[in-house]
Amino acid sequence: MSADQKPSFHCLPASAAAALIRSEAAATVFDVRDMASYQRGHVGGAAHLSEERLLAWVRRLPKEAPVLIYCYQGNASKTYAQMFVDFRFSRVFSVDGGYESLAAALKSPLAA
Repeated sequence: MSADQKPSFHCLPASAAAALIRSEAAATVFDVRDMASYQRGHVGGAAHLSEERLLAWVRRLPKEAPVLIYCYQGNASKTYAQMFVDFRFSRVFSVDGGYESLAAALKSPLAA
């Protein structure tokens, strides 16, 4: 990476995100939807993340462990993903398609 290139997160299709969750035990999964949506349903093992809790998580997670973030459709998760990159996390992923796509991919044996 050249000096003028800013580190970035990676966007993953839901099937690739599901594969990452299954293959990397150290991955941390965050749901950045509102609390009511999170309480109605979320990906198994996902923690709810809000701006108020971001610094607490950033301080306790290893910078090299994968961080996977999803939201409703895949837009807000990009904002949060960039925040983790800004805190020097090296493996940060935003899920394209959001919660519904990821939940479906995790149910599919094809995403194994």
